[in-house]
Amino acid sequence: MQKDYLRQLYAEFESMQSSGHATCSTRMSENLAYVIRKAILSGVLKQGMPIRERALAQELNVSRTPVREALFVLQGEGLVVLNHNRSACVAYFSSDDIRKIYSLRGVLESYSAECAAYRNDPEDLLKIRTALLKYQGLDARSAPIEQAQADLEFHEAICSAAGSRMLMTLTRQALAVTVTHRSRYAYTEEQLRHAQRQHETLYDAINAGNGKLAHLLMSQHVSQSSELAISHLSDAPNSSPEN
Repeated sequence: MQKDYLRQLYAEFESMQSSGHATCSTRMSENLAYVIRKAILSGVLKQGMPIRERALAQELNVSRTPVREALFVLQGEGLVVLNHNRSACVAYFSSDDIRKIYSLRGVLESYSAECAAYRNDPEDLLKIRTALLKYQGLDARSAPIEQAQADLEFHEAICSAAGSRMLMTLTRQALAVTVTHRSRYAYTEEQLRHAQRQHETLYDAINAGNGKLAHLLMSQHVSQSSELAISHLSDAPNSSPEN
């Protein structure tokens, strides 16, 4: 575990949250969940790698209670596995797991896109548009995690626009797993431009209130993303848990 990296992330999020109104306990666990989540997404913490509660608390100079709370949050997102002996490790997902999770994403996100189109809330549309423009501003030189995070923001904006808290919770869990893998490889210029065009046509359909088209476009988009993800993972040397 890279101590300086984790401390840098913690300091970054602590400064972002310093003006918030959450209680210290709640904010602390949120900060820690952010730190561990980003370390997983960036590949600093790899699949199967143990996360030692006591060591992490010492590294970040916090008590073990908020660390444990953060690990429970990440377990709910599918990123961490908690064992009966209170040990934890980064979750491992096989190629088959990823394929099934993408299939679930296709169902959830297609319905979200359809609902977002029919609701057609101006504020939500603006958030989707903002996320779209951010993604369109990237190119093949952008870091894999930067591409993955911008893609995630666009998909989350659409899900949020569906207006269902339960749907948002379920979709975020699926997204958290796939973005972990998506952040480990960069799209080529051609692949990125294709994804950007798909995002734009999705936004246009939602903005036009065409729920059926939005549903179809999202289904096709997630399916193609799944194929690309599997092509990167199925024969990867690190596609099994680490010792």
